[in-house]
Formats: sequence, C-alpha cells, structure tokens
Amino acid sequence: MNDMQATSATQSLARLICHTSYGDLPEQVRHEAKLRIADVIGIGLSGSRTAVSRIGEFAKKAGGEGSCTIWGSGARTCSPYAALANGTQVFHLELDDVHRTSHTHPGVSTIPAALALCEERGLGGRDLIMATVLGYEACIRIGLAVSPSIYVDRTFLAPGTLSVFGAAAAAAKLMGLDEAQTAGALGAVSYFGPAAPFESFRLGAGIKDMILGWGNLCGIYGAELAAAGFEGPVTALEGDFGFFRTTSARHDTSRVGRDLGKAFEIMNTGVKPYACCRQHHAAIDCMLEMRERDVFGLDDVQGVRVRTFMVSSRGDKKIPGTIAEAKYSIPYILAVTLRDGKAWREQFTDALLGDKQLLEFASKVDVEPDQELDKLYDEKWPAIVEVRLRDGRQFSSRHDLPRGEPEFPCTAAEMKEKFVSLACDAVTPDHAASIWEAILRLDDIADVKELTALLVADT
Repeated sequence: MNDMQATSATQSLARLICHTSYGDLPEQVRHEAKLRIADVIGIGLSGSRTAVSRIGEFAKKAGGEGSCTIWGSGARTCSPYAALANGTQVFHLELDDVHRTSHTHPGVSTIPAALALCEERGLGGRDLIMATVLGYEACIRIGLAVSPSIYVDRTFLAPGTLSVFGAAAAAAKLMGLDEAQTAGALGAVSYFGPAAPFESFRLGAGIKDMILGWGNLCGIYGAELAAAGFEGPVTALEGDFGFFRTTSARHDTSRVGRDLGKAFEIMNTGVKPYACCRQHHAAIDCMLEMRERDVFGLDDVQGVRVRTFMVSSRGDKKIPGTIAEAKYSIPYILAVTLRDGKAWREQFTDALLGDKQLLEFASKVDVEPDQELDKLYDEKWPAIVEVRLRDGRQFSSRHDLPRGEPEFPCTAAEMKEKFVSLACDAVTPDHAASIWEAILRLDDIADVKELTALLVADT
C-alpha cells in the first residue's frame, strides 16, 4: 500500500481507495466483509417479499434492460438502478448494520452498488470484498468527521446524506479510476448526492425507504461522471464551502485520516438484532431485561418513562400511522417488545398498527431527553426505562450500548441464523444455505454471477 500522506481529506481517501489491494486486507477484515455482504443480501431478499419491492418496477422502467439482478424478482436492469432497487429493499426493513459514531449505515450504502457493478463487469468475489471494505472506509470516515453535529446541530438524516460516499468509493475502485478521478468522484457526489432532511424519516413518509438506494445510484453515477471529466474539487470535503461545513456546525477533518490504511472501520460496526431504528435498541434491551427479570405484561403497567439521548428522544410519537413511523416510535416499539419478547419484522405490520392493546400501552409511554445521558452521546447510545405497575411496584433498567455493537457482538452463528430467517422469506432453506455458502467462499469465486444467479425467489 502506498504512503497515505496527501494534501486533503478527499485526496487521502482517494489514495487509500486506489492503492489498497486485496492482499492488504487482514483475514479477519475479509471474513467480516463476507458476513456483512450476507447480512445485506438476506435483508434484501426479505424486503423483496414486501410492498416496497415495487421499487423494482420503477427501477426496471427507468433503467431499462441490463445485466444486473434485482434481488428476489430476478428482473434485470443497469447497475445504478439495480443498486437503487436492492438498497431500497434492504433499508425498508431497518435491519442493516450501523456504525454508531459516524451515524452511517455502511453496508446498505455500499454493497448494493458494489455487487451490481461486479455483476455488470464480470468481476469476482475478491473484487466485491475489496470494494465493500473500501466503501465502508469512505462512508464511515466522512461520517466521523461531521458527527455528531450533522444530527445534533443540523436536521439531516445522516445515514441518507452520507450513503453516497460508500457507493462512490466502491464504484471508483471497481471501475479502476486513478487517484485524481477517485477524488473527483468523491467530490462529485458531495455536490449532487442526497441532502436528506430528517422530517421524512421521522414521519415515516414513503420516500424514506429509498434514500439509501438513491445514495447507491448517485455513487455509481458519480464515479462514471468523474471518469468522463465531470469531477468535483479535491477540497470537496474540507474546503471553506465544502461538505463538512455545509452539513455540520462542528467538524473534525482529522478523523478521516486517523489510522487510515491500518485500522478498518468495518470492524467497528454494529449488527442489528431488532427490526427498527438503531437509536432505540438500548431501550429494547432494557424492556427485555425487565420482562424476563420482573415478569409483567402490558395490562399490568400504569406508566413508562424513557430517558435517552436527545436524538433518540425524537422517536416519541405514541400512535404511529405507518410501519416506517412505527419503527421510529419508542412507545410502539416497547409495546411490541413487552408483549412478544422481540422486535422482529413480524412486530411491524399494518394489522398491528391498529391493535388496541398495543396502542393503549403506547399511550402510557413518555419519552424525554436526558442531559446526563446526552453527554455520553455518540460514543454511547444510552437509555433508561422506568416502569410503574398498577400494584405500585416499580422497575428500571439501563443500557448504554445495544446488543450487536462491537462491544457486545453477534456471533457468526447468530449472523447465520439472522440471514436464514430473512432469506427464507423468499427462498427455501436449502436455497438459503447455498447462498450463504457461496458468500463464504467469495475468495474463490471468479465471477459474482455465480452468486447473483442464486438471488432469485423460489416460486
């Protein structure tokens, strides 16, 4: 790997992307990349069985004929629109991975674009692994520079706004762009990538589901435009009027280059065990702990108080109107968690949005920001849940980090269990096993079409 010294953050990332080879990646990093590719594909296959799969029809119409698979349907279109469709199917379920201190969803920001381009260009599994790791690097490190200000001082949906950099980095690598072109691609997407306001996410508007898919589409186009001479400036990120100052009131450019090329941020991402916004997972862990330890049900509860960091406290709506809104509603999430002992995809359905018992409980849940907990953010994402029962008893639980974070990681067996559970919404167990096995041997797959050929639902 070449020396990482450069004159700008944009150039530093471009140099990393251009000069990192497959052999530079530690075995543990390669293996983690395979697990994250499996995670994203499993979620996407499950998403293909939901109403949001209609994005595939839009993508096919807009993108025309192509060689890239829309997961689940088997339809094909060009790489930007296949990445749009697949990224949308993944993000809809709110089960994709999160890097908490950069406020990014790096897997869904990178892997749909990387796999589509590998399929389109006849590239192999090692190319996919390498592009995935580098996409995580770009997306996360740029997110680190502007976090937490992008969420706290501004009103952006950070994962949507930052998603474009993961896809652009992966695309630049797979297209073989040189340093100047790669820097130009990052600069290009900083200019025309999504600037996603938080309002659509908060209210669960239909457009919310496609923002990560849109970042994938823009990332591919950014690399293609840079290759054609329509590049952004080399100071696109850190310039006086660049991305950092535009999206944050406070930023730290040094976080981009810290241990660049030595430590890979894919190792610092958290995997979601619950099908809702990651900001609320610590509160779920609190409720699950009390449910098992103290043994009470919905009808026993007089009131619930949730204290959490400010950003999470925005999810205080008691009566969600859509599934997307329910996945950001702490009151609803705690209701299904207490009743069912889990917050998986079957807890978020249109039918349950009208469940009187759940809504009655949700109406008793008060969510408030806590100044002391907010001081821990964003190194920690804490929650304290306090429950008052009708008989006068009171219980409480505190979790500073949710399950699935690097400090409390999911095991490889749990990752496989999650994958199979999701993929089997679209394929048989044997078929799911074949997909999992293909991903684990990506190092030896010469053409990823061997994998994408499996990403078609069983009839």
